[in-house]
Amino acid sequence: MRPRGTLGLMFAADRVQDLLRRLREDVAVLIHSEIDLAKTEVIEKVKIHAKGAMFVAIALPFVLLALFAFLFASIAALALVVPWWAAGLIVGGVLVLVAAILALLGVRAIKKAGAPTPDAAIIEVKATVDDLTKTVEDELEEVRSA
Repeated sequence: MRPRGTLGLMFAADRVQDLLRRLREDVAVLIHSEIDLAKTEVIEKVKIHAKGAMFVAIALPFVLLALFAFLFASIAALALVVPWWAAGLIVGGVLVLVAAILALLGVRAIKKAGAPTPDAAIIEVKATVDDLTKTVEDELEEVRSA
């Protein structure tokens, strides 16, 4: 016949083993779901970036054609006042200035958009880890007190 305390210890050990088995299974499922969430979030952000890049790529040839038309018209208009070569230099200088300003704005917009990281998934994982830590600590405390 076993002493009463030994039976309680065996029960507690079985309970801890069961708790650890369930915890391992739950953590595995949770990790897979968090990975899926992160993948989905990154894919959505990449799609948004790709869509924006596609529209910019489509617009570029039209902008280039319009730029040539305006370039010729502005040089022709300035040639009425100054020689053709001076008109070309003036218009070229203005175009370089405009291009520099637009490039600066583009770089700033890209930096502001940031990398396509799974921000919501990271926050969720941190919260889940905190919850699991608290649950395990509570269960262990309960087992210890039993």
